[in-house]
Amino acid sequence: SASRLIRRYSAYFHHWAQAFGNHEKLGEEGSALRWLIGEHQIGLILTPEIKRLLYPFFLGRQAEDMPRVQLSHDHLRIDDLHIRFDETHQRAIDAAIALLEVGGDLHLCQTYHLIYPGGTRILTLGRRAPLPLIYREITSLSLELVAHGAPPGAGVDAG
Repeated sequence: SASRLIRRYSAYFHHWAQAFGNHEKLGEEGSALRWLIGEHQIGLILTPEIKRLLYPFFLGRQAEDMPRVQLSHDHLRIDDLHIRFDETHQRAIDAAIALLEVGGDLHLCQTYHLIYPGGTRILTLGRRAPLPLIYREITSLSLELVAHGAPPGAGVDAG
């Protein structure tokens, strides 16, 4: 396994965000996880359920309580929460892992896109830093990329 430091950003003002940009959308409208794959970035549409689940871990915490995060081809583990991925998510997970395996800084922030309903936000991981006019950097997150399968125990299926 390998560990990566991910720089996190928060918008200066609550509703501010930069646009995600051109992308391919993966996942059906009713699926739990809907992914966007763009040039040097990947996004996850923050539906109300997903935002409630992931926002506190990735964008809402400060240094003293950062979670332990592990990603493999078949699961995401955040502290005691396990999210299992099936084959429908494989292209998105492969794109995320490809970003993590390349050197250089990685950046995590919320973005939006005009083609989605108003208020839709996207959790975005990319190689380009977000605009400093809109975002301020907050505590970095450590993510461990693991090669083995999903850990045993209770979890959430992403299907």
